[in-house]
Amino acid sequence: MKHRLSLLFLSMQNLTRRPFRTYALVLAIAIVSGAIFSTTTLMWGVNSSLKRGLSKFGADLLVVPRGSLISMKSALLTGEPSVFYMDSDILKTIASIKGVKKVSPQLFLSSVEGDCCVMGNAFIIGFDPATDFTVLPWIEEKIEAIFQMDYAIVGGSNSYNVGDDIFFYGQKLKVFGKLGRTGVGLYDNAVFINIEKAYSMAEESHKLPGVSPLKIVRGQISASLVQLDLGAKLPFISFTISKNPDVKVITAGNIITSVRQNLVALFSSTLILSIVLIIANTLMISAIFSTIINERKRELGLLRAIGAKKISIFGLIIYEATLLTSFGGFLGVAVGIVIMRIYQRTIIFNLKSLNMPYIWPSAASIVLLAVAAIGIAVVVGITGTFYPALRGSKLHPYDAIRAGE
Repeated sequence: MKHRLSLLFLSMQNLTRRPFRTYALVLAIAIVSGAIFSTTTLMWGVNSSLKRGLSKFGADLLVVPRGSLISMKSALLTGEPSVFYMDSDILKTIASIKGVKKVSPQLFLSSVEGDCCVMGNAFIIGFDPATDFTVLPWIEEKIEAIFQMDYAIVGGSNSYNVGDDIFFYGQKLKVFGKLGRTGVGLYDNAVFINIEKAYSMAEESHKLPGVSPLKIVRGQISASLVQLDLGAKLPFISFTISKNPDVKVITAGNIITSVRQNLVALFSSTLILSIVLIIANTLMISAIFSTIINERKRELGLLRAIGAKKISIFGLIIYEATLLTSFGGFLGVAVGIVIMRIYQRTIIFNLKSLNMPYIWPSAASIVLLAVAAIGIAVVVGITGTFYPALRGSKLHPYDAIRAGE
């Protein structure tokens, strides 16, 4: 313990000899660790938000009209109002396939801004409470009542609260419940109502003056959510449904793959830059510590002459690199956190505009990513210093003292 303390003390003394060089190295390491931490935090947040949202989504398959795939993915991830329709007869066809456990319809409507509506351009989704398995199970807050025809359920990002009254196309609805946040726009931003209410709302919209009516009729749906039996073969069922030329099948894997491709494309330049900086910093640290060894040959020779072992000399140099890079890593992570928090709204907005859901990682996840970023910084320091430290530890005391004179 005493030996370690003495090495630590000597390392700190040596680092303060050339403050400018020390500060420059710390700043270089901070830039690398900050870039790594920020990038991985954003990627982690998108990935975990997507997985969390899709796990709450609960559907193994999503069947939509052919030609609406891009609109549906956008609706799922950002909650942007998207309207497309197909015949509800598809529900019976899907339900008859072996391995299908549940089938539930959803009907997409987009409200308009005017005297009839108070929420502007909102995404309204009609669902069937009798067959639903993706909305009602995820309510976090609700009034003590049974879900009725004139009730609505709002997403976790919605500004309305349980018990509030909202209006669409002359229809008054009471907020029955509120869903927990998932990071998936479809569920966080939408307003869910009984599908029968949605049909009647569409019919009533034709009677309202100065309002563009909803162009849907009873018997039309926008999507069919499918839940499979345990052990059912998803590729087979997906293929069977896809035989219908009028529909397209979406799986959670399709959505995750699409988002990950966008994610890699978005952050690829940052990741490449981080790798280049890691390599450059490793070489820079190696060159600087080689210079430091040459400057301190006499000092290292004297330490060896008074009994310091080779491993102690090696440890002293490694201690210096570890102190310097760990401080630089910590500084980079701290600055990264501050910058991301300052611009968090802009970051989330830009990610969602690219169809990437985002919820900030938990405190435990952020700590884990921070430790990883600092750890990478330390590894860079140790890797870059290894050869100079090894060379310095092998100096012969007499030659080192003579060379340093």
